[in-house]
Amino acid sequence: NALILAEQDINDYVAKAGLNIKFKLYIEDTKTSPEGALAALQTLAAKGIKVVVGPAASSEVAAIKSYADANKIVVFSPSSTAPSLAIAGDYIFRAVPTDLFQGKALARLLWDSGVRKVVAIYRGDDWGVGLYQVTKQRFEELGGKMEGVKYDPAATELSAEVRKASDLVSKFGAGSDVGVLLISFEDDGISILSLAANDPVLSQVKWFGTDGIAYSGKLAEQIGDIMAKLGVLATMYSPAESPKKAAFVERYKAKYGIEPDSYTLNIYDAAWVVALAILESEKYDGEIIAKILPDVADRFYGTSGWMKLNDAGDRAFGDYSISKVVEKDGKYVWVDVGTYVAASDTIQWLSS
Repeated sequence: NALILAEQDINDYVAKAGLNIKFKLYIEDTKTSPEGALAALQTLAAKGIKVVVGPAASSEVAAIKSYADANKIVVFSPSSTAPSLAIAGDYIFRAVPTDLFQGKALARLLWDSGVRKVVAIYRGDDWGVGLYQVTKQRFEELGGKMEGVKYDPAATELSAEVRKASDLVSKFGAGSDVGVLLISFEDDGISILSLAANDPVLSQVKWFGTDGIAYSGKLAEQIGDIMAKLGVLATMYSPAESPKKAAFVERYKAKYGIEPDSYTLNIYDAAWVVALAILESEKYDGEIIAKILPDVADRFYGTSGWMKLNDAGDRAFGDYSISKVVEKDGKYVWVDVGTYVAASDTIQWLSS
């Protein structure tokens, strides 16, 4: 939806400029899988496409990186955060800070919530492993202790992993200073949380989540009661507030009936940055576009704020919202409860 809006706005812009150019959007479904992402990129490449907005997950970006680099295809992901993909000079760009930032946000959230011992249940892919490692490192720097339970992202049955997590929590003592960190996507998250809700140990400790589940309408709709019962606090990159952001949010809500999340804003802005880079390059050439894209991003302030990139081509900085699911008027919805401020490594809690 965000790309469709961007396509309309960008074409209005070039028309006003009197340019004999039109941008056309091609969409391929990656099915949020590494194999699907590579197949999708190859399909687009066969059409002569040299610039791609997406894919979403770090496992997908890792799967297409070699192909994109070899074929000089610019890839601008709105939401891939694995630190392992922060590589200078390649064709991968990311409109979100890496999980070096989210790891610090999660560690501070855990610590400030009174948690000193954590069991993390995490996806065994590039994103899950990377986020677990950086969060564990920072949390233990603060003085805490973290153990992990890794699971296969392709698994459809996760009861063994949940039992293992329950055993680890029991060994920690299952007190008020013990928490569980869930590093998952939607479907696996629903499976794990549903099992945890019926576990006598896991259902009694504090729960935390990440951008893999934050603001998920699917979780709120399907297991909102469980999310509220467990009190899951989740982090997600939070674009700076601005009139530009507010106007886009209202426009998006009016057209689609739902509020855009942070990564939706990133998608819209990423489309604008690559379009402007193409215009400034004056040639549809991936190699030239990749060289000029960081300069364009440095000058671009979009719906998600300043798009400045670091030397690895990733967003240079950012704060994180903290949200949870609550019941309102008979429905389960996400609400913001605080913000992690990266510059000061502090959490600002919102008054209820």
